[in-house]
Amino acid sequence: MISKRTILLLMSLWVFGAIYYQDFKKKQLLATPTLNNISVRPINGTDPVRIDDSSSSDVVAKIYEGLYNYHCFKRPFEFVPNLAEEMPTVSPDGLVYTFKIKKGVLFQDDICFPNGKGRELKAADFVFSLKRIVDPKNTVPYLGLIDGKIKGLDAWKEQSDYAQEVEGLKALDDYTLQVTLTEPWVLFLNFLAMPIAFVVPKEAVMHYGPEFLNHPVGTGPFILEGGFNPQATQLTFVKNPTFREVLFPAEGDELYRSVIEPYAGKTLPLVDKIVTDIIVEEHPRWLKVQNREVDIQQVSDAGFTLRLIGPTGELLPEWSEKGLVLEQVPGARTELFVYNHSHDIFKNPYVRQAMSMAFDRVFYNQKFYKGTAQPAQSLVPPVLMDHANDLEDLYGYNLERAKEYLAKAGFPGGQGFPVITLDTRSETSYKDKAEFFAQCMAHIGIQVQVVTNIWPELYSKAIKGATMMHTLSWSADYPDPCTFFDLIMNKKLVGAYYENTAFNALFHKAMKTTNEAERKRLYVELNKMIATEVPMICSVHPSLQVLRYNWVNSVPPNDFSASLDVYMAVDMAQKVKPTK
Repeated sequence: MISKRTILLLMSLWVFGAIYYQDFKKKQLLATPTLNNISVRPINGTDPVRIDDSSSSDVVAKIYEGLYNYHCFKRPFEFVPNLAEEMPTVSPDGLVYTFKIKKGVLFQDDICFPNGKGRELKAADFVFSLKRIVDPKNTVPYLGLIDGKIKGLDAWKEQSDYAQEVEGLKALDDYTLQVTLTEPWVLFLNFLAMPIAFVVPKEAVMHYGPEFLNHPVGTGPFILEGGFNPQATQLTFVKNPTFREVLFPAEGDELYRSVIEPYAGKTLPLVDKIVTDIIVEEHPRWLKVQNREVDIQQVSDAGFTLRLIGPTGELLPEWSEKGLVLEQVPGARTELFVYNHSHDIFKNPYVRQAMSMAFDRVFYNQKFYKGTAQPAQSLVPPVLMDHANDLEDLYGYNLERAKEYLAKAGFPGGQGFPVITLDTRSETSYKDKAEFFAQCMAHIGIQVQVVTNIWPELYSKAIKGATMMHTLSWSADYPDPCTFFDLIMNKKLVGAYYENTAFNALFHKAMKTTNEAERKRLYVELNKMIATEVPMICSVHPSLQVLRYNWVNSVPPNDFSASLDVYMAVDMAQKVKPTK
């Protein structure tokens, strides 16, 4: 029989052991600066050419890199060389771009290389990577951006022989890349800053074959531990030990001076590890925040964000006192109620204009965003275009005028007007917005029936022209208004099926105009045409919102910079400090 003394001794050992273990774990945490964040959408693999969503892009940008990036502390957005040594040399006709590649950049160590050691990046790697984009064997969502743009590349894809040279795609030497375009393309550098143009090593593509999708090998600051598992609910990134020396920027706009100064000149990345939980549902994401298990997450689309902020959009004291900080910046996105112009009813401009004037954007913004979004007077968000919201608001909310225009269209009081079906996503927030739209239209005698769909079904119906109206949000791929003008040019892109030859001709002219001032003037004309024609109803430009704890430094969020995690620092002592 065990004596009381022995039991007390064992209990004491257990208590001291538990204390020692907790102390050991705390020291471990302090020794490994770790950023815990959340992906709010599933990750669609890690092959840069196959990525078409922001969550997957954020993962890819931790591992891979491109020639250029955007300066995260300057507005308007400026290019900064990344894998390029400097900005390119461009021929007077705007067709030939010559890039100098940085020396000494290494691919991450991987078994695809001899002895498992990553080799040096060469200009030929960019030739290979750009060829992959048009290779018919690959599914490339953004193929349309480069199709027909590089001399000889379209002809090459018929054979897809990587040993065959392309006239407009040459490695002049190990550190010089030359690209010849078929016509001036003012957005070429924007394209090169997108994940689709990130560089990959031929060895990894050949070694892993179809599984390259799950075995990323890049030059970037982090390595995905264990590769990518499509069933995984958590991803762990560790600092790449062979990453070149990259320093935290020492310059930027005055607005960000206090953010820059504590870290200027420090070696990036600032953390050793990033742990990303993939959580689609809102409730468990909110629980993670409450339990201090996540340092930072994007909450732009989260319903719980509205419960955290007051009537003027600021974080409520009860949450700020717990160390939470809400970062809000103007977003490069627009919420849309899209007309399908295949239906004759929407070919009547008076109908489109009347419905636009019946929609109360200000109340919509207050009801669904507590005023944190910008009511849209333009398809283009103001963050992308100076004075985008300074246009004369020709068809803003005006019920009486809306009724007059509906009568001009031949439907006084809505008499004889067909029932409109409005397709939207099945989540409650989307359905509520669609019902609000229906209520607005009822005020001028138009009946709207809301149809809910899961997201893939909605998007499929939209681009196939199988809806009458539908809701969509569009986010810019790069900081230029043309990413929104594309919605008018490309009839299927958001399922508008709208045709305007005058707009198309002016758009093509703008895309070939290398003089920046003249191109901006053409953009203003294009924006005015959209405001007049109302090919779709633009509701609001939602803000980009990021919720973080105050132990993470402030890095201004944006829609364009490759993963901002590299600039983030975590005060581990504050993070592991017990709550009262």
